[in-house]
Amino acid sequence: MAIEIPGIDVTLEAGTELTPLDKGLISYKHLARWCAAQQNWDKVHYNQDYARTYGQLKDVYVNGAIKAQSIVQFLSTSFERRGWVWRVNTDFCGMDFAEEHLVVHGSIEDVVEAGSYVAVRVGFRINNPDQRADTTKGDAIVLLDPDGEYVVEVDEQDLPDEWRVDTSIREAGDDVPSQIREMAGKQVDVIESVIPVDLSRLRLMADAVMNVNPWHYHPEKAAEGPFGGVVAMPLYPLHGLESWPDAKPFDPNLESLGREAVSDIGRLDPARLGVPPGGIFNGGNFVEIHSLARPGDTLFGECILAGATYSADHPVGPSIIVDTLNHYRTTAGRALITERQIMGYRVLDG
Repeated sequence: MAIEIPGIDVTLEAGTELTPLDKGLISYKHLARWCAAQQNWDKVHYNQDYARTYGQLKDVYVNGAIKAQSIVQFLSTSFERRGWVWRVNTDFCGMDFAEEHLVVHGSIEDVVEAGSYVAVRVGFRINNPDQRADTTKGDAIVLLDPDGEYVVEVDEQDLPDEWRVDTSIREAGDDVPSQIREMAGKQVDVIESVIPVDLSRLRLMADAVMNVNPWHYHPEKAAEGPFGGVVAMPLYPLHGLESWPDAKPFDPNLESLGREAVSDIGRLDPARLGVPPGGIFNGGNFVEIHSLARPGDTLFGECILAGATYSADHPVGPSIIVDTLNHYRTTAGRALITERQIMGYRVLDG
């Protein structure tokens, strides 16, 4: 039986196909802009010679992070932006390369009452028509107000524990490098931003994701919206940590990836792990979005290495798969995101 909610022009029942979000062609220019917005200096995303020589790839490839942003954008717009995108489980099961097209598809898998919310479980996929393949898959939970009001904050106390992010710590396998085994269960990164969230960075992020609602960067338009002011995009904290200039300099070595200069957590520099620099890839993540950052908030992130295994039959080739458990909050103590991040490091020949 379908549930009707005022203001949401979607049949809320299992099997309903949602309107696809066509992100168009992701060009070299798009990737450069996203790397700048995300402050991601991994050369596999913008340096073609590096990607081919050290990554043994045909070209630079699309950041997993911009695909994750597109998924949340799809989930939000599918329900007229009235819902709270609370849980997202993403599996980046294939690589997308520059100058390829991406389209986000999804359908409703289940609709249930959960506390004061109507919880909609959505299965999604990103299709790459140039490869004729789905390169990303996953599922998500969007929380809706049964009266059709905008959900601008979430009360998680009545939501089932089995829906939460897995925060367990697992032992690292014997077949991963000793450097990784020694890190298992330990805190491996802590970053406290030295610069508060500002409109300039939010605008840059919105421009890079493309067609973002002005609630996320425009003060006048946001003032008329349900949040009463600008709020950051839900996944912003993953990329919003700020360090002082020159705190994380580039390694001049030609083989260095560029990750040594990045101010984020959970996506560890291959040099720290004793694995080849060019083989890094984003395997996916599991996120729980507790609240949204706002201009003026100062962000804090901490990372624990939560497990590591060797995968001989991964779709992109033999790889070491590293789990990190990442907590993001404001320095005032408000929880923003809990994330279990999956990073892969291909075991490259030569």
